[in-house]
Amino acid sequence: MRRGLEMRKILPVLAVMLLSACSFKNMGQADAKNNKSTTPAQSYANGRTQLLQVNAIASSNNKCVDNFNFLRQSSSARYQKYSQDYIKIGNGYTFLNTNKNIMGSDAKEVYTMKLDMKLDSLCNKVDYAGYQVIKDKMQSLQEI
Repeated sequence: MRRGLEMRKILPVLAVMLLSACSFKNMGQADAKNNKSTTPAQSYANGRTQLLQVNAIASSNNKCVDNFNFLRQSSSARYQKYSQDYIKIGNGYTFLNTNKNIMGSDAKEVYTMKLDMKLDSLCNKVDYAGYQVIKDKMQSLQEI
């Protein structure tokens, strides 16, 4: 029993020592990375980005939804049309799910394939529109 009591006292101390040793090791690695030679442009960019606080948008883990969010955030004119198309496709899936038990199997299969095809096409259009936004932003940097 005495030995168990000693272990309870020693275990937290060991845990704290282990954690502090890991943090000191990581700090040393960070210092080593900062000592590497960098170009003046890299030094300026590194110092500059640390001053800017940016609220990053979390990913939804759905590429199509993320592309829609990117397009919306970029204030693209195409967002409204693509958003309306997305709602129409969503309404199609709602119709399908509501009526799937009374539809014929062929009709259900064909309608599902058509909805899937439309959704895939729309997601590819949104992805390409996002690429166009980046391309335009890169082009505006060329004028500097």
